[in-house]
Amino acid sequence: MFKHLKFILLFPKIGPDMYFTHWLLFFKPFRIWFQKAKIGNIGKNSEVRPYCTIIGTRNIFIGKNVILPPNSLFVNLPGNNQSNIHIEDDVLFAPNVAVYSVTHTFTDVSRPVKDQPVKVAETRLKKGCWIGINCVILPGITIGENSVVAANSVVTKDVPDFTLVGGTPARIIKNLKENG
Repeated sequence: MFKHLKFILLFPKIGPDMYFTHWLLFFKPFRIWFQKAKIGNIGKNSEVRPYCTIIGTRNIFIGKNVILPPNSLFVNLPGNNQSNIHIEDDVLFAPNVAVYSVTHTFTDVSRPVKDQPVKVAETRLKKGCWIGINCVILPGITIGENSVVAANSVVTKDVPDFTLVGGTPARIIKNLKENG
């Protein structure tokens, strides 16, 4: 039992399946303490809301005024220094967003995908961007400053600053500076 309790308290994960610690997110004083204890860096006025899942908590760096909403998923490879997610100040997330800094490769068809190496790359969401509901951001992607990712998009390429993208895969819809 103590081994299981130690795992739940120390494993670099936050989420509803970590039942003993997840209840801490429901109470603001505990949430603030728990976030600072688990996450690599979390800025002022930022929060991880209940039912948000983070795998590799030490590899996520969150700026000021960011809320990670319920049913969102942030995945890093725990213990790998190249597998980081950087979320700068004032980034806005809708629910059900998935952001990855690690994924499976599938180059060797003779082996099951789960037994193949992983691709690790730093993912960055720059200041003031907005990620719409049900979006997926793949490893190694940078979302530009004050850019918008439309709902239900899968981002497979970098998004320039001040740009609206959408679709699967996400494509540039318009430049927000040029079009007022």
